[in-house]
Amino acid sequence: MRTLVVGVGNLLRTDDGVGIHVINRLGKLHPGIDTLDAAMGSIEIIEAMRGYDRAIIVDAIETGAEPGTIYRVNLTGGEEPPVVTHSHGTDLITTLQLGRQLFPDDMPPEITLIAVEAGDTTTISDEPTPKVQNAIKKVLKMIVDDIAEERR
Repeated sequence: MRTLVVGVGNLLRTDDGVGIHVINRLGKLHPGIDTLDAAMGSIEIIEAMRGYDRAIIVDAIETGAEPGTIYRVNLTGGEEPPVVTHSHGTDLITTLQLGRQLFPDDMPPEITLIAVEAGDTTTISDEPTPKVQNAIKKVLKMIVDDIAEERR
């Protein structure tokens, strides 16, 4: 099973960079795992995911929950993501729906969103807050464990 891990976010907006931090660390620790830095979550995600069996998308979320809270949502399994306020040009769900319409046979049959509750997305910093730093470690383990399980 071919899996692509997509990181979304802005590294200069503290916790908003969580997705990019995850794929950067994942790439260093496990260079055999396919990753994509999608920065602002643009339509490039559609083209990158084509031909994969599964995609895992990591992004920051702001719902008002405790910072560092991790949400895992099977977007193709009928699960609804939490209500999200996003800072990206096009929201992720709309982008994925467009991909399914344009390339119904090429999009991954399984798409999972791993979202981390941000605590600070307004401070200019390339370092996440401590609670989000801790969540990044947990998300890395979740992804590596998932991929190891699928390869068995």
